[in-house]
Amino acid sequence: MYSDEHVGATGEPLKDVLAIGIGGSFLGPLFVHTALQTDPEVVEFAKGHQLRFLANVDPIDVARNIIGLDPETTCVVVVSKTFTTAETMLKARALWEWISSALSLLKSLALILLMHLHSGISAGGVLPLSLQYGFLIVENGEQPQ
Repeated sequence: MYSDEHVGATGEPLKDVLAIGIGGSFLGPLFVHTALQTDPEVVEFAKGHQLRFLANVDPIDVARNIIGLDPETTCVVVVSKTFTTAETMLKARALWEWISSALSLLKSLALILLMHLHSGISAGGVLPLSLQYGFLIVENGEQPQ
């Protein structure tokens, strides 16, 4: 997404990522994101894009996290081991309603990604980070060109 080459179902470039998770599905990626935010070159590379994390089931937290986001240009990533955690699924449903109320059902399906997380910061947790900063930065720590 960092290069605007990733587009959503409407053809608009995806600009923002909202990662939903709880426990390690939230804390691992947040830790790496916080560390990457200390590198000015990485921050500049991701300029104009936002990565937000949603771990709290409080409806006010959901509402606060979507302020300023456009459902048409936001990619929602749900990270879970089992997809049975009530808190995670409640947040996923709330975001589904937010996107589907703004877009048609078919287009909404293309903007929500579901990731199975085996442990800690695996592929599921790395996906939102990679969408924000690029796969080379997240995988190898390489600086953007």
